[in-house]
Amino acid sequence: MHYLGLALYAEGSTDYQFLCPLLLRLCESACAQADQPVEIGGVLPLDDTHAMRAEPRAERIAQAAQDAAGAWNLLFVHADADGDAAQALRERVAPGLGRVRDAARPRAEGVAVVPVQETEAWVLADGDALRAVFGSTLTDSALGLPAQLAAIERLAEPKLALEAAFLATRPTGRRARAGATPLFNALGEQVALDRLRALPSFRTLESDIQAALQRLQILK
Repeated sequence: MHYLGLALYAEGSTDYQFLCPLLLRLCESACAQADQPVEIGGVLPLDDTHAMRAEPRAERIAQAAQDAAGAWNLLFVHADADGDAAQALRERVAPGLGRVRDAARPRAEGVAVVPVQETEAWVLADGDALRAVFGSTLTDSALGLPAQLAAIERLAEPKLALEAAFLATRPTGRRARAGATPLFNALGEQVALDRLRALPSFRTLESDIQAALQRLQILK
């Protein structure tokens, strides 16, 4: 029996809501190929202590990871690419993961989570999931989704596109005032992995997870 403890350091609250269930599902999918059962803990969201909030991001990542060291052996660090995945990885992910590795903790790995624009680009990948969570029968076109799935990663403002899709369903009352934000957790649980696998940034994440699990000797 293997044990896999997961933790996530993300940029914002909606990122945690969507990514925590999604990353758990991804790890469950990968670990289904293991040669023995894998017990997987839920994804632990990491947060900065008040004292650390003025520190550089790399320091905050390292401290948050250290504070929860007994709870994880696979750490995800998220940064929106904002159109430049290499820069986001270089400036907002790699330094923090480097600091975590410097702690030389045995049997611990880190993986970058870098959607090509914003996390919302991944949220938009599955019209069926949007319809199920929004409670709508609108077509992809009526929701404003691109006709070609690959075009999602070329959207300059996926956050605005997601909000427009939500408003197209004509929500009313408290639901309308709250917007799409409260639905991110359900979307992370519903979005189809096969749809996301059409996006290069997601395929990179899945490949990196598999490599990390191999280094942890959970996968061969």
